[in-house]
Amino acid sequence: MNIILNELKKIFNIKSVILLVLINIVMYFLFIEFNITNFPNGRPALDIYNMFVEMENTYGEFMDEEEFEDFKLKYEEAVKEADEYIQSRKDFKLAGINNYEDFANMDHENEELYELYSDVVFKKKIDVFWELPWREEYIRYYENKEELMLEPSSNEKQELRIKEILDKGLETSVFNDVIFSNYNEFIKSAAKTILLSVMFIITPIYLKDNKDKINYLQYTSKTGRKIFKKKIFAGVLASFILVTVQFICFFIMYSTNNTSMFFNCNINSIYNSIISWYDLTFIQYIALTVIGTYILAFVFTLIPMLVSSISKNYITAIGVQLPIALFAFTILLKYLIDYMTSIFRFPKYFTGLFYMILIFVSTISMIIRWKREKKADILY
Repeated sequence: MNIILNELKKIFNIKSVILLVLINIVMYFLFIEFNITNFPNGRPALDIYNMFVEMENTYGEFMDEEEFEDFKLKYEEAVKEADEYIQSRKDFKLAGINNYEDFANMDHENEELYELYSDVVFKKKIDVFWELPWREEYIRYYENKEELMLEPSSNEKQELRIKEILDKGLETSVFNDVIFSNYNEFIKSAAKTILLSVMFIITPIYLKDNKDKINYLQYTSKTGRKIFKKKIFAGVLASFILVTVQFICFFIMYSTNNTSMFFNCNINSIYNSIISWYDLTFIQYIALTVIGTYILAFVFTLIPMLVSSISKNYITAIGVQLPIALFAFTILLKYLIDYMTSIFRFPKYFTGLFYMILIFVSTISMIIRWKREKKADILY
């Protein structure tokens, strides 16, 4: 235990921690900040977000047929509000625009009419004129939900899954792509930062000893031979601590997006851009992405340790890990974290199986390396 604690102290030395903090700050401002400080990202995202907050507060997690009728009444009330605004302006009357229907059907090629439209929507930013097109769109979604849900299916399994969602009524979940896509961008960037941090903090674990030839002294005793294995435990524990601290910090930041009211809403909504193999609520989806990131962090703890144990210098270690990191950031995160469980990405059990393969390959590689190290001769 003392050896593991000592290794943890070596991993989290002051210099490394300071550099790690700087790396996280840079990654935050490059990739994460936008998804925190710019949510909802402009209009109409803000109007859609506010609309769904209102829907969740009024109807709960799902919107049934009776509640849908109430939603249509709210649309009619918004149309009346728009009519009153239009009729209060003489310039609209002179242009022959007497109500919202006329406004919605205006010819934007006409310079005079477009000037009126731009004044209301972009200059004065009257809320109801941003809101109404999306209320119309979501009424259409609800009225044609079966057709719209089934339309993108390309094989029998996808179609069966969509019919299962429709049978359960999950498609009426009050959950929207504005919230979902923002979270996916956030968790991808957070995962990228976490994996980079893990690789940075773990890479020197064997490299320092190899460089200073301390391992020659260690291997002269039976206890010293066990240090290789102890370092593996220390590295995995250090990675777990690091990832946990980062997740706490990142989710404290994410909490400022105020999406907690949607945590119990099912993600398989007609208003969302994913159809999942599983009946997941938003909080369950978040938990799944966190677990996936922990698994990738475990894999990317063993890989740097393996590289560290066979490298003679930092240049070699970085050179080997650079293409691995690029592959992880561009491919693995795209398919294993972003839009996890989507029926349009992979078959139902593919993602889980791929995670298991990653764990198996990285673990077996490290075990083989450990066994070879136990029998290694000291070469001068």
